[in-house]
Amino acid sequence: MALEFKLPDIGEGIAEGEIVKWLVAEGDIVEEHQAVVEVMTDKATVEVPAPRAGKITSINAAEGDVVPVGSVIFVLDDGASGAAAPAAPEPAAAAPAAAAPAAAPAAGGGARLEFKLPDIGEGIAEGEIVKWLVSAGTEVDEHQAIVEVMTDKATVEVPAPRAGVITELLAAEGDVVPVGSVIFVLEGAGGGAAAPVSAPMSAPMSAPAAAPAAAPVATAAAAAGGTNGASSFSSSATAVIERPAGKVLAVPSARRVARELGIELSQVPGSGRNGVIRRADVESFAGGGTLAPVAPPASKPAAAAAAAPAPAPRPAVQLDPTERETRIPFRGVRRKIAEAMSRSMYTAPHFTVVEELDVTELVALRLRAKAIGAEKGIKVTFMPFIMKATALALKDFPMLNAKLDESTNEIVQYNFADLGVATDTPNGLIVPVVRDVQAKGLLQIAAEMNDVTTRTREGKAKSEEMTGSTFTISNAGNIGGILATPIINFPEVAIMGVHRIMKRPGVVETPEGDQFEVRQYMNLSCSVDHRLADGADGARFLVRVKQLLEDPGLLSL
Repeated sequence: MALEFKLPDIGEGIAEGEIVKWLVAEGDIVEEHQAVVEVMTDKATVEVPAPRAGKITSINAAEGDVVPVGSVIFVLDDGASGAAAPAAPEPAAAAPAAAAPAAAPAAGGGARLEFKLPDIGEGIAEGEIVKWLVSAGTEVDEHQAIVEVMTDKATVEVPAPRAGVITELLAAEGDVVPVGSVIFVLEGAGGGAAAPVSAPMSAPMSAPAAAPAAAPVATAAAAAGGTNGASSFSSSATAVIERPAGKVLAVPSARRVARELGIELSQVPGSGRNGVIRRADVESFAGGGTLAPVAPPASKPAAAAAAAPAPAPRPAVQLDPTERETRIPFRGVRRKIAEAMSRSMYTAPHFTVVEELDVTELVALRLRAKAIGAEKGIKVTFMPFIMKATALALKDFPMLNAKLDESTNEIVQYNFADLGVATDTPNGLIVPVVRDVQAKGLLQIAAEMNDVTTRTREGKAKSEEMTGSTFTISNAGNIGGILATPIINFPEVAIMGVHRIMKRPGVVETPEGDQFEVRQYMNLSCSVDHRLADGADGARFLVRVKQLLEDPGLLSL
């Protein structure tokens, strides 16, 4: 039977998606759950899986096309007899570019559904329950967010596969549950036997790491009195914004902020395309500030949208002066970081080597390179120079560009430098990767680093862009501090810390003898796994990096 696969509604008010890449061609035979196409939504690139095994008989959208939710994007023939039937399972949008199983068909129109934590691919075997957004007894709509789940590097919202009543919550906040475990039970209208269902997770709230858990959404009436610690907002003089089919269209970050502030999204005018609500709209609405002009829905004239009444001013958030402490649950991204750091410290015996560099010449060269990069639209910082020097030094000292394969008792040395760049984001420290740095020029390194770190901060980086580094650089120099001893990004062998540049008097050798000059200095620190490398290896590596950065012309050799 031919199945017409429609671009699914992944919840979060997403109205359309861009076809990024087809992973199959017409005529290909696919397995159930095999990734068929990459689709870009507002904040994530997701892989849409095949709902069942069969043959791809038709591909109905080209790469680069932006297609509305509900459009048929491919047709799959499973070999069974029968007329063509629409198929619109909802793919997981958990970690960017991570495949997820489609929702299983529900048994019986009003059957009791045992909802299992879905397999989102990428080898993830478990998830942590960060926050329940509903309670037992809550009546929910189809696609309404039920629970926030933390996987390895993303917090995702799990939506209801259908409308009904949540009768049981089978995991507590903070629990780590295996994929396939039943986490809640949904009872629809009417009776029926229990039917397990494993619907997908919705788009990541802030990939790749979790933000602090959000407060549940407050209705307009509840918001007036405050709910679960959310700020108190008056619901008077507010208007519900009319939108197509009564659906509130909003990006994931806007929904999260609305929950945190106790704002009903239907009251917020949206400045995005077709009236989509953006995070800035919610924040402006909460503060009573000036909103951007509302983009009218495609089906309504601009004048009608412009007629929407302005929101009433909102009072600022007030903290209770009697509260002397704040307790934050130790879970989500903070616990993941703690687990990773503890594993690294207790598995790899660390030692740290420190070297001081005179980077006066590097500072001057970077100014010239900055001007050249600006002509090409590329921002040039000190990091591309440091990354290039690191890649060249690792070629001379491959023991630091390695890992220990404990399953085979082998040391794996890499003949390339895929450098992780520790990036400070609003949601935690994330390490995106720039590949094959040893083979690239400074401007290319700068362009690629700027791109991947920017998308990481925005939550748009793909999961494969944050894995597989062979050596990591942690740069806190733009924040402050003259020295730190970074923890190794396990299972790598070493990590290098970069610290701020300081002006101070220095002794310079000249033909006339030693002279004092104002020079620019910077410290580098390198932490190394003592199981695989000795102090001499770390010291020689830093000396080589020092040589390349103090005389940066050597980087071109």
